[in-house]
Amino acid sequence: MKIIKILTIYLLLSNFALADKMTWKYGGDWTKTTVIQNGDFMSMAGSFVGTNVMKMGDKEMRTNFVCTGLYQTKPAAMLMGSCNMKLAGTNEFWILNWNCTTSGTGEEKCKGNAAGGTGRFEGVTGSMEWIDIAGFGEGKGTFNLKN
Repeated sequence: MKIIKILTIYLLLSNFALADKMTWKYGGDWTKTTVIQNGDFMSMAGSFVGTNVMKMGDKEMRTNFVCTGLYQTKPAAMLMGSCNMKLAGTNEFWILNWNCTTSGTGEEKCKGNAAGGTGRFEGVTGSMEWIDIAGFGEGKGTFNLKN
């Protein structure tokens, strides 16, 4: 039993030590949207196109990105998407998949998860949160990266 406790503590500390703290600021706009609305219910799908300054550890990266997104209000509130990010001035790109818990009011901080991706974000897990005001926002998170 003592070995199991020691192993569990080791794994928890290892995951914490390998986690990368991240912050980001972005700006952009929704394009190519489809909106379905009736009364208080609204569902929207589209692309969010913009630029991002991301800091991961002590490294700052500037990206151009296109995200697909799905937003829906109550009674089935959701916010999720995938972002294709291209490192500015290079041909390096990667995809980050994410989802967010939301109350569906449209006025809230988004709290969610990194849910995998490709390239730099292949197999990523972790938490993230951000606030968006008219297409400009900032956020933070803790990502567990495979690489």
